[in-house]
Amino acid sequence: MGLFLATTAFRNNSVDETVKAISENLTSHGVKHQMKEEAWPLSEETDAMVFAPQNSWVVVLWPNYFNIHDFPMMTSIGNARDWLISGVHVYDGDYWEHLALRGSDRLHEFSSRPTYWADVPEELERAANFDTDPARLSAALSVPGNTLQPYLVDAATVTETAKAHADDQFELANIWVFTDFWRRMGITYPDPPDNAAAVIRLSKWFSKRLPQG
Repeated sequence: MGLFLATTAFRNNSVDETVKAISENLTSHGVKHQMKEEAWPLSEETDAMVFAPQNSWVVVLWPNYFNIHDFPMMTSIGNARDWLISGVHVYDGDYWEHLALRGSDRLHEFSSRPTYWADVPEELERAANFDTDPARLSAALSVPGNTLQPYLVDAATVTETAKAHADDQFELANIWVFTDFWRRMGITYPDPPDNAAAVIRLSKWFSKRLPQG
C-alpha cells in the first residue's frame, strides 16, 4: 500500500495556540481527543504530532489517512484565525497537493498530477482551481515567485532526473519534493518525525465525524 500523508504548517510561532485551534476544531465536530506534552507510545492511526516552531512555522504531522480531512480543517481554522497556513497531503504515494491560506483567503492550490482523477467529474471540477502561478503565495511569504514556480509542474510530464533547483534533495517526479518546496517557503519538514513538542491523540472514530474534502 502506498503512502497517505498529511502535514500542515501554521505560521503563528506557538505550539499552544496551534494545539488550541486544532482542539477547538475537533470539539466542534464531536471528536474526542487527549493532549499531552510528554512522550508516550505513538499510534500512527490516531496521533497528531505538533512540532516546536522553526522560522515561526509550527508543523503538524497528522495520523495516517488524514489526507481527506486536512484541507477542510485548515479552511475552518483559517476562517477563525488570521494565520498563514500551508498544507500538503500525499495520495497513495502517487502525487502531492498543496493548499495555502491566509485567514479565509485561499492563496494557492496545486496538485503535482492534476489529471490523476480526470475520469471523476467532481475532481475534474476541483482541478480547475489548481494554479501553477505562485504570485499571491510568493507575495505573502516575501519569497520570489521564480523560487517557487519551478516546483509547480505536472510530475507526469517531467523526466526522472529533473529538479526544480539543482541543490534540491528530491526530483520533481518524487512526491517528497514537497519538502524542498516547503523549505523554499521557510518551512522545515520534521525528518525524522520525532521529538514532537505536543501530541494530540484523536478518538479512533475521528474519520466518521470530521468533514472530508
